[in-house]
Amino acid sequence: MKAHILKLAAILLLFTVVSHSCEKKDPDKLPPETQEGKNTFGCYINDILFVRIRKYRNPFAVYDKETNSLFFGCDRGTPNVAIYIENPRESEYNQFTSGYVSHSGTESGYDGCWYFVGENTGHVFITKFDTINRIVSGTFEFSARCSASSYRPDGLITYAGDSTVHVSNGRFDIKF
Repeated sequence: MKAHILKLAAILLLFTVVSHSCEKKDPDKLPPETQEGKNTFGCYINDILFVRIRKYRNPFAVYDKETNSLFFGCDRGTPNVAIYIENPRESEYNQFTSGYVSHSGTESGYDGCWYFVGENTGHVFITKFDTINRIVSGTFEFSARCSASSYRPDGLITYAGDSTVHVSNGRFDIKF
């Protein structure tokens, strides 16, 4: 009986130590800058924190080897943030091709705008671009202006007014 109680006490002590040593995710701050494919994403949009919150926002990354282009962001929640770059390179500032911030559902957009687009208005620094283990990590920032619509058949962007958003202190560590 005494041995059974000691085993139970040892198990409870071990469980307590392990549960307190696990990293707790804090949705009130940016995720740490990692390079392990942890599927983290965060930034500030007009100085308001935007982070991945499990179940609601999912980071994604798609690398197209044929066109050598990378599309990544965080979707399935509001707002959505995504960035597209061509010819991604590790340990360099990559030319920013385009990025967007959008709203959906019943949430109102910034300054009454639902869709913001930025072209060549920022930068992406890739700290890890591993096509074998399929991991992309880095930092980003950009500005985007209110757009009349998210899609046009001719691919041209029509801006609507002068409303802008500034995306800053962005960081990501995503498996693609």
